[in-house]
Amino acid sequence: MRRIIIMLGLLLPALTMAKPLEEWVVTHDAGGYYVDTATEALVDAAGNLIVGGATHDGVDGTDISVAKYDRSDGSLIWDAYLSAYDHVSDMAIDGMVWDGFGDILVAGRLLGCGTG
Repeated sequence: MRRIIIMLGLLLPALTMAKPLEEWVVTHDAGGYYVDTATEALVDAAGNLIVGGATHDGVDGTDISVAKYDRSDGSLIWDAYLSAYDHVSDMAIDGMVWDGFGDILVAGRLLGCGTG
């Protein structure tokens, strides 16, 4: 019995070093020459991916974006945006969590308070 435990202990690092399997890839480009970033991710009970981050479409400032993708093929299920209100203010997402009712709570902040 002791030899089996030792062998399993030696195999464990090799199993954790396995290359992950890529099932699908989705890209997001809001347009313009700006960087869109994903900073938060959640998975729902069905295994679908919810991603939150910052996006910039070239109009006004950086916006908050949250999108849900189907687990099987990465197709967009829904998306939501909170737009910056002028060209000198940016929005940033700070976190996402599930509430007790199965809804997603998104916390963010306003960076800069210009009047444009």
